[in-house]
Amino acid sequence: MKLSQGKYIKYPNHHGKIIMYSHYDRYDDDIDEEGWLLVTIFASIIGIWWGLIHLFDKFTFNFMPWWTEPFTIFPVGGYFIVADFFGANPFYWWPIIWGYKIKIPDSEKIVLHPIDGDELVEKYGGPLNVYVVDPTHIKFRKKCDAVIFSLRNS
Repeated sequence: MKLSQGKYIKYPNHHGKIIMYSHYDRYDDDIDEEGWLLVTIFASIIGIWWGLIHLFDKFTFNFMPWWTEPFTIFPVGGYFIVADFFGANPFYWWPIIWGYKIKIPDSEKIVLHPIDGDELVEKYGGPLNVYVVDPTHIKFRKKCDAVIFSLRNS
């Protein structure tokens, strides 16, 4: 620590001066440099997107105000977020909206192995029909599949 200049304060109850020290960590600089890099990359992507949408809108229908054009990237970002959870094929996204959630019986329960979950999905119709919510629950797209699973595994 280094001694700060001019930071001497006199208090009536103390005999002498109280010395205050300043403190500075170098790791704060690294976080700021990385943060500015990410902000620059993000702003560049938004700017390029905005320019392309603006040109497309200007030469087609010209129905969007200029300030709403950059917000058109939100559905694209939403696609990447959902694709990360459910896969790139939008036909596999049905568990977001509907499905019949059933508790997995102890005989079929997944015990800390994701391979078992994949085997269970393939056994009962693949990702178009079955989704493993967590190790204790499975979700079926159709009610008849859920009933058949329940009758076979009860």
